[in-house]
Amino acid sequence: MNIPLIIFFNLILSWSFTKLFIKPFRKLIPDIPNQRSSHKIIKPRGGGLSFILANLIGSYIFNQISFLFLLPLSLTGFIDDFFNISRFSRLFIQIATSSFILYSSKYINIIKSNGNFIITFIFVVSIILICTGIINFCNFIDGIDGILSGSFITIYIFSTFLFSEPLWGITGALLGFLLWNWQPSKIFMGDSGSNFLGGTLIWILLNTRDIDESIGLLLIASPILIDPLICLIRRFFAKKNIFEAHNMHLYQRLNKGGLNHQQVSLIYIFSIIFIGISFFIGGFTLEIISFLLILIFGLWLDIKYAKPF
Repeated sequence: MNIPLIIFFNLILSWSFTKLFIKPFRKLIPDIPNQRSSHKIIKPRGGGLSFILANLIGSYIFNQISFLFLLPLSLTGFIDDFFNISRFSRLFIQIATSSFILYSSKYINIIKSNGNFIITFIFVVSIILICTGIINFCNFIDGIDGILSGSFITIYIFSTFLFSEPLWGITGALLGFLLWNWQPSKIFMGDSGSNFLGGTLIWILLNTRDIDESIGLLLIASPILIDPLICLIRRFFAKKNIFEAHNMHLYQRLNKGGLNHQQVSLIYIFSIIFIGISFFIGGFTLEIISFLLILIFGLWLDIKYAKPF
């Protein structure tokens, strides 16, 4: 396998698609700034289509995973970028995708092996809800330049070393998009891209060799998942509508507190790298310690730099 060639081909293809989409998407699906936005000028959405298409083409040529099963989820997000479809329609597709990934994984047989229908049902429903939550959390975290695309490139690289199924194709495709998405960004990935990335993450988590690796990778991805989870809990206890759009995530409040998009994105990316290296060097125990240190670091950032919740 020629890894540099795979990465470079997908990078160039994704970069070219993104460049091609910027002008028409600015007219067709503009992201107009409002009081919740972290940007001040109109920029196009829907750029996720570039790395999805690049990965599909590259996967056919280089025999990499195409994530073709995520197309309904991505297309729903793309349509939502245009028409703002109902929350229940989006949720239905997310649950259906999560269910498909779970039932296509080896974990479904492990769950069924307990022989108790009620326990099996509870486990299946719980995992599907968690997976659906992960898809939505990826959407929530996609609010400033480069944070989601940069974080996922890092996650893919760590994941590749735990898989017989290489992820170099989608890594290269996302790198090509990141060149347009890094501060100052020219385009946003939109729901099509964030939903797709969320889907790839749950596929990764459910296709490791064992549960320890799944938990290890979940902790590696935790910086982009814990932020929306904690924000959701805080809004619930503050008696806010948890389904209402807002700008109260830590990464958004750090930006409002004075850190620019690049600084905030790098904080999340390097947090993922720190936890990932800990897992590969010292195993699960060191990873837990690193995860707790990142939580403490996040609390310090919240107190020191973020705009108050």
